[in-house]
Amino acid sequence: MERTRKILAPLTVAACLPYLTLKVLWLSGSHIGIPEGSRLLDGGATLWIVNALTVAMDGAVILLVLTLTRPWGRRVPGPLLALPMWIACGLLGPIVVAFPLQTVYTVLTGDSAAGGGGDGGADELLDSWVWTLVYTGFLAQAITLSVLSVLYVRDRWGPLLRSPLHPRADGTGAAARWGLAGASLVVLPALVAHTLWAAGSEAGLTAEHSGNASRITDATFVLYVVIAFVGVGRLLPRGSRKGHSDARLWPTLTAAWVGSGVLACWGGWLLMGALSSGSLGENATATMLLAYACQALAGLLLAALGAQQLRRRARVPASRPVPGAAVRQNA
Repeated sequence: MERTRKILAPLTVAACLPYLTLKVLWLSGSHIGIPEGSRLLDGGATLWIVNALTVAMDGAVILLVLTLTRPWGRRVPGPLLALPMWIACGLLGPIVVAFPLQTVYTVLTGDSAAGGGGDGGADELLDSWVWTLVYTGFLAQAITLSVLSVLYVRDRWGPLLRSPLHPRADGTGAAARWGLAGASLVVLPALVAHTLWAAGSEAGLTAEHSGNASRITDATFVLYVVIAFVGVGRLLPRGSRKGHSDARLWPTLTAAWVGSGVLACWGGWLLMGALSSGSLGENATATMLLAYACQALAGLLLAALGAQQLRRRARVPASRPVPGAAVRQNA
């Protein structure tokens, strides 16, 4: 595994370089990859700030790689490491699903709009080669960073993650279930909107965000809504062990982790982009803003519920040992 880390770490850093290089060039005043007539040419200070933010985010990925692979990374406090890992999973999660599907669609149909960054009008913003280069790098980041994260988490918290999903009968989940119900109500506008848009409806969309590429992206968000709620729902305490004795914690926790991250991070990112891109109705509609806001808020609520349950589970071995847990952990 140490050899795997030594190979994947530089590959992950290399995958960051195309995006990082383009952003630095744009911050320096270059217009490489930006066609004539693109509204990015008139972005002004707002676009400069967004580009600077994304450079910092890509730099954070490199720092995260070092943390996951260097000996000192094992001494980083868990909560301090969990946040950037959660954000990285949330931002890269939809790309792993949507970008390959958009690429396959482009190859099969010849529709160049499907190869963009998730927007039907992507080619009007940037040259097509930019989308291909950048999102290929994101896909590589997602794969290599996922493997590095799995190796790190397995070494540091393996016994907890391999423990039973519900090791004991626990009737303390009433408040958590009310929280899950509240998150379900919050996400409903976003779920309805993404479902309709994925089905081909253009109600509440601008022309820039319509098209087959956006439909694939919206369908991906619907998928992650289901993953997030199923994952967090299964994390909640059960009144009985029946049906859960053979299940392990890690698959459910992974679904809750990635699903909540996708909803919160992409909802927040899309909302920030919509609010900073111009007047209402020109580049974003009230329906889009509502969907993005509800998506982000629901993701944050689910993340809070998941974190609460994870803290509860981490205290279980110390407060009430699970029969056979020591044997499983030593194995």
